[in-house]
Amino acid sequence: MTTRILFLGNSHLAALRQAHAASPGRWPGIAATFLGAHKDLLLQTELRQGRLVPVTPQAQQAFQRLAQVADVDVAGQDLIVITGCMVAVASAATAARDMRWAGLPSLENCADLAAMPARLVSRAAACATVQAVLARRLGPELARHLHAQGAAPPIWLTCQPRVSAVIHAAPRPATRALSEALATGNAAGLSALFETAARRAMADAGAEYLPQPPHTITHHILTALPYVQGAIRLAERPDLAQPEDDVLHANAAYGAAVLDQIAARL
Repeated sequence: MTTRILFLGNSHLAALRQAHAASPGRWPGIAATFLGAHKDLLLQTELRQGRLVPVTPQAQQAFQRLAQVADVDVAGQDLIVITGCMVAVASAATAARDMRWAGLPSLENCADLAAMPARLVSRAAACATVQAVLARRLGPELARHLHAQGAAPPIWLTCQPRVSAVIHAAPRPATRALSEALATGNAAGLSALFETAARRAMADAGAEYLPQPPHTITHHILTALPYVQGAIRLAERPDLAQPEDDVLHANAAYGAAVLDQIAARL
């Protein structure tokens, strides 16, 4: 049996699209259609007679330039998979950077809780905070948008890959919250909190959450180097590489791992 899947996403869709293009026979049970767009352009759409149609000039240009289509079939799909779209551990790290909850090593090792600069909260409060942040990200917003437009297929979301493990040896200012979690020993607790919050945020948006494939993760909150080296952009040219200093995007090996995960779940 073949499952027709529409993959929608932002720049992180490129990894899945590249993997599928390189070896489509690896997933014989999946008939895949890929449609990616940057920023919030996928929200600038309407469902008309079962097809997702761009309704702004910017969205129309993205459909044509990045997928060479004017619109895309939704009614004929068995499943919609949203890819990336800012449902990321990095968002959780930033939201929880100034909070501590029971079970975190940094809290257990704190000699004076009264002098601790971070706010002491319950784990439930920390999770609710992160969930509220994730609920405003593109992934849940797109799921809600599709439901509101009358999309019938089930919707899954594969989370955005964790930041490249290169920051473990060479921290970046933009990933300070992740580096702090690593330095304090809080990485495992942060990852667990993110998974709970992301699952709940997607459930509230009417979608099922798929975590990052475990074997692609290192140090709990980073993506192992074999899954990030050689990442490409979501661009009109299919082989355009990410900049050398990019730490956000994964490669075709990662995309294949996600497609394996989806096929196994099917």
